[in-house]
Amino acid sequence: MACAVSLHAQTIFTDNFEAGASPLWSNLRGAWFTANGVYLAANPQNVPPTFTGLPFVLQNFAVEVDINQVADGGIWLRCDASGTNGVLLVTGGHGWGGGARGGDAGRSLYWHVITPANWSSPPILNEASNAFSNPGVQNVHLRIEVVGNSYAAFLNGSTTAITSLTETNMTYSSGSVGLYGFSSQTFDNFVLQVPPGFGPYLLNIARTDSSHATLSWPTNAVGWDLESTAFLVAANWSTVTNAPVIAGTNFTLTVSDAGTQQYFRLHKQ
Repeated sequence: MACAVSLHAQTIFTDNFEAGASPLWSNLRGAWFTANGVYLAANPQNVPPTFTGLPFVLQNFAVEVDINQVADGGIWLRCDASGTNGVLLVTGGHGWGGGARGGDAGRSLYWHVITPANWSSPPILNEASNAFSNPGVQNVHLRIEVVGNSYAAFLNGSTTAITSLTETNMTYSSGSVGLYGFSSQTFDNFVLQVPPGFGPYLLNIARTDSSHATLSWPTNAVGWDLESTAFLVAANWSTVTNAPVIAGTNFTLTVSDAGTQQYFRLHKQ
């Protein structure tokens, strides 16, 4: 499978948990906390599954994360606002969190596409058996790439996916990223990236008060610069250097008109 995220991808969030968890984590279920620079659920469970997520609603993205003492947990992908429905990559699994030992318990990587209709027993999809040889002890690095209806997981720096999923129903076209814990495994060095977009993308402008306006454009428009000019005839476009923030599925930036006319565009690098 081709990589979803190129070398020009933009990192939109990182957390190494050294100074505690970022306040952007929702800590919705599981009483998540940090200890010794790692992040884990104090109350790991799977009915309903634990969830701590980020406030970015994304389409295409990549996640990198270290998992320590991998045994039972995972990464939520394109999850909905409830933190219950979405695509879940399970790390270990097969009942390790419920006390199972031996066999496949704690050793696999597999996918769930969780919906309100199947949440209590979602099907296991595209399992990579024996991905982990020493559950409850082993430390691993995961990269997960999501683009369109394709999902791929890469283990310990490999450029070949250990397991992938083509979700033909396109059940979730966008959503948030989160963590799931059903054991004592911990998370560290979390990185979230979005890839360059192909575009073109719509640039929205809305006045916020008499002297300010807010510009917004999709977060997937990575590789596109926001530019401005005072004149459309013989325009001299210049890059807007103020950094945007992320609100939902958009980059947003508030600008001042300062009594002068300005024009804006998105221009591909």
